[in-house]
Amino acid sequence: MKVQALFKKAQAAAPKAPKAVKKAAKVVKNIGSKATRGWLGGAGGAEGLDKWYGPDRALFLPGGLLDRNDLPDYLDSTLAGDYGYDPLGLGKDKDTVDKYRANELIHARWAMLAAAGILIPEGLQANGADIRG
Repeated sequence: MKVQALFKKAQAAAPKAPKAVKKAAKVVKNIGSKATRGWLGGAGGAEGLDKWYGPDRALFLPGGLLDRNDLPDYLDSTLAGDYGYDPLGLGKDKDTVDKYRANELIHARWAMLAAAGILIPEGLQANGADIRG
């Protein structure tokens, strides 16, 4: 009897779904205009990037634990993900950093292809394709 009561409550909540659909349709109408919204209803667009890039960027440790004067000179926020953390000193040589960056891009592209190679056959097989292998 308790299980049936749970399903009856779920059926009673079902009429609320059309309201959510209407609300989503309203948001879709605004996407083409300049009135777009960001995640959780905030302002859309790429705003506030100063906290991630430039000399006053966020660091890997809070301000009380790490002084900006202690950062190595070669960590000048020119590369993505530069938050002042290089304990092994791998970024000292500019040529080596360029080689590391090129290798990282190639490996990231191979990883994206691998993910597609895993997900696409799984999706096709889940929808009835006869895939053997």
